[in-house]
Amino acid sequence: MKDIYETLELEKISLSHLSNGDKELRNAMFKSAEAGTNYLSFKTAFLRTDAPIFAYAKKLEKEPEETPLYKIAMDLATRLGIDQGYLVREEVVKREADQKAPHKEFTTGQVAKMAGCSSQAVWKAILTWRLRARKVGKIALIAENDAIAYSNSVRHYGNKRRRQKAHREPVHA
Repeated sequence: MKDIYETLELEKISLSHLSNGDKELRNAMFKSAEAGTNYLSFKTAFLRTDAPIFAYAKKLEKEPEETPLYKIAMDLATRLGIDQGYLVREEVVKREADQKAPHKEFTTGQVAKMAGCSSQAVWKAILTWRLRARKVGKIALIAENDAIAYSNSVRHYGNKRRRQKAHREPVHA
């Protein structure tokens, strides 16, 4: 068995200082996880307050969350939960969520400025389902890619209308 355990968060946990009893508990957790134990059953067996992990923490005079066995048990439970569909990886693995680029959103006024139109025109596009937005209170937020696509379409359509007006023959009475 390895002396270092790496969690989903890429935290390295040293296992070399565990006593024989603690190593047995660690091996039982690994065997249970490898056997594909149900996520909820695993948590009940290893992470309830009367589980041996909590006695181990008490023996070390630490909070359970600070002990290596608890961290390993939580990581194994998380892996089982993800594999069995109880948990969504992106929601529980903070490291991966932090690496994603922030989602940029614009207000209707900002989109109107980008498109060269009024904010009422942007609201009309939202209300007629030509532009996707999400409401936060009284404010509508438009995703960056939707704002750019709308801006490009308004500019193109507006330029086309202006060209058509310019090329019309004057009407003489």
